[in-house]
Amino acid sequence: MIHVGSQLKVVDNSGANWSKCISIKKKGKHPFATVGMFILITLKNFSNRKKVNKRLIYIGLIVGISFWICRVDGTFVKFFSNFLLLFNKQFKFLGTRVYGCVLKEIKITSLQEKKNTKYFQKIFSYSSSFI
Repeated sequence: MIHVGSQLKVVDNSGANWSKCISIKKKGKHPFATVGMFILITLKNFSNRKKVNKRLIYIGLIVGISFWICRVDGTFVKFFSNFLLLFNKQFKFLGTRVYGCVLKEIKITSLQEKKNTKYFQKIFSYSSSFI
């Protein structure tokens, strides 16, 4: 569960290392974000030679959280840290590679959101494995 103010690790090669959640884009019944949701973030730690800046606001897609996720088949999945991918304001993916694995719940989210399917397609092709 990602709340406002949570620290997240960026797992692509856009140049950012750590980020902080500013707000949640789509709030449902609960005031937190889970896997597959978009959040507004600002960067806390990054490398200087890449295409990201510290004072700008970016959009992040959560690909892994450090909280137990129960699946339909009864299995539970948990990461050691909170992970996200970095997008700009026009939902363009800023990296060209995804480090680590991505959860299958993002595919379910991509089917529910009809207008952002092309952005999810790039993530599926860039990632090496799914859990």
